[in-house]
Amino acid sequence: MSGPVGTWARKIAELFDSHRLRVERAIARRTGDPQSAGDLAQDAFLRLARLPDGEAVQNPAGLLFVVADRVALDHCRATKRRRRHEAGPPDEDLPATGPTAEAVIERNETMARLRGAIDALPPKTRSVFLLYHVDGLPYRAIGERLGISPRTVEYHLRAALEQCRSHMKRRPPR
Repeated sequence: MSGPVGTWARKIAELFDSHRLRVERAIARRTGDPQSAGDLAQDAFLRLARLPDGEAVQNPAGLLFVVADRVALDHCRATKRRRRHEAGPPDEDLPATGPTAEAVIERNETMARLRGAIDALPPKTRSVFLLYHVDGLPYRAIGERLGISPRTVEYHLRAALEQCRSHMKRRPPR
């Protein structure tokens, strides 16, 4: 394989080798369905692989986790629709369960703003932040991977949190 398709395919293969288990765990946590996590993770990798301009992606691992989150969300929605369909019409005498529509909208808007805050971080700070909070790596492992000291990792994490807080305060919910 050569050219852009081959390069992107190699990046996807490398992502699969290095992140598959973390993606599966993240999906299992999000869906509460560890049995389907492997299939859903494969779907996330396939969606990423099918991107027409994959070579232009600046942070493939970050995008992978966003895609995996969307796959998990789609799975949850489909499961909920299937259960609702199987349950039949709702009983009007029972109180509604779960969050209100307004709470779901507010949560989704907050998550979108948080993703925007993370995307606005400088590249190295964003990498440190994602390696710590998404991948769960300790300071030392992050430092070794990025060629920086654990103290510098701590500095980047502190800076990331301050910048994210500032970003979230500047842009109040609608």
